[in-house]
Amino acid sequence: MGSVVVQLEARNPVRVVRNTFSILTFDAEGHIDTSRFEKQQFALAESAVAPVFAVFDDDGNQTVVDATSRFIAQGGQWAPSRALARVINQTALGQQKCRHL
Repeated sequence: MGSVVVQLEARNPVRVVRNTFSILTFDAEGHIDTSRFEKQQFALAESAVAPVFAVFDDDGNQTVVDATSRFIAQGGQWAPSRALARVINQTALGQQKCRHL
């Protein structure tokens, strides 16, 4: 799944602000595994704020790090090729028509 946030000016798209690409998993009946997706999204949010709550020793070195959330979040993401990312951005900006696959 790809999500694209686009900045608008006078209702016209001017630039891509942010994009994310997630891996969706499905159960045996073909339904999205929402529980797994939610866990990945919460882990992504947790890993983003983790540096704020990091614990350091007296020398300024970070102590033990629980990287569980990072691995869970990482398992739910993917990165498109440069060519595909360009097509996605151009389509989001209205510079190219959406191709139906």
